[in-house]
Parts: sequence; structure tokens; C-alpha cells
Amino acid sequence: MPVRLVFVFMPIAVLMVTRTAIEASVVLLPMRYAWIPSFLVYYLSIGICVVVSAKKFNFTLRIGSLRPAPKARYLFWGIMIPGLLALPLFVTNVKAVPLIFLGFILLFSIINPFFEEIFWRGLLHYMPVSSRTKILYSSILFSFSHYFLWGTYWLADPKKLIPTVAVTFIAGILWMWFLVKQRNLLYPILSHSLCDLFNLSVAVFYGLRLATF
Repeated sequence: MPVRLVFVFMPIAVLMVTRTAIEASVVLLPMRYAWIPSFLVYYLSIGICVVVSAKKFNFTLRIGSLRPAPKARYLFWGIMIPGLLALPLFVTNVKAVPLIFLGFILLFSIINPFFEEIFWRGLLHYMPVSSRTKILYSSILFSFSHYFLWGTYWLADPKKLIPTVAVTFIAGILWMWFLVKQRNLLYPILSHSLCDLFNLSVAVFYGLRLATF
């Protein structure tokens, strides 16, 4: 098997390890706390993949910088649009979300995009396939991960799960497209942070309320 082909199968390994951790967590812990070890295992498995890839497969992580600024069309379609996709969900439901909860989501929206963009875009960009295949493969698995990992428990309500899966699929396409064209991961990280703030502020809150009350 070609070395870089390993990158194709890493997402599957991360999903299976994290799913196992989720199933164990919901058995051993109250539902309102079970997401904590689940996310820790998710981030840890991503970190292991990145470190192993760097040491064994010559994976070089380049975050990039704000300068030079991307061309306007890439900035609009690849960054602004995915970042604002969840804004309607936020505007129509945010009044039901406690202010303190928004604080936790803000913190999460800083941490989560860094790990996910490094993995779902930065790492999978090294797959030995065409740019179109990279974009499609990474966005499908990225979207599926939200259903497979969180849809059974914290996002079980279809009214929240369906928009989350749809948003992550479209956003995944646009972020990888941007990375393929611009070779800059910093802008997708920032866009992902904005999307998480809008999307998760509502979806996760309702998911937690559904699972714990």
C-alpha cells in the first residue's frame, strides 16, 4: 500500500475509536458529562494521527497566515459563505439558549476548529487522489462524522441533526476547495470557528437538553 494511501483510512480509524469511546462514556457517566471524555478521545485520536503522519509519512502541517489575503472569490465562497451558513439557525433560536451556555460554546468554537481543520482538511489534503476526490471524500466523511458520532445522543433531534449534517457537508466542500486553491489553512480555521459558534450554540444546547432533561 502506498504510504500516502494511509491518509485515506485514517478518518475511518478516528471515527471508530471515538464511537467506541462515546458508547463507553454514556454507560459509565451521566449523559450530561459523557460528551467530555468523548471529545477528548476524538481530539486525542486526531492528534495521534497528525503526530504519526509527521514522523512516519513526512506530513508537514502548514497553518498559513492572514497575508497575503486570498483572492476575493475564494474569500467569499470558501470562507465567508461556510462561516455564515448556520447564521439563520442561530438567529431564529438563540433566545432559547442561556447566556452562560454561549460562553462555553465560544470556548469550544476556538478549540474544535483547530483540531478538525488540521485533520479533515490539512491531513486529508495529502491523500494521493485528485483534488475533486479530496474535496468530496473529506466533506462526506466530515459530515457523516457529526451523524455517526453525535447524532445518536446529543444531536438526536432531527430538527437539529439534519441542519448540522447539511451545514457541515456544504462547509466541508467549501473549506477543502479553498485549501486546494489557496494552500492556506488559517482561513478555514477562522471560518470554522464562526460556523461552530452559530451552529453549535443552538444545536448542541438543544441536543444536551434533549439528552439530559
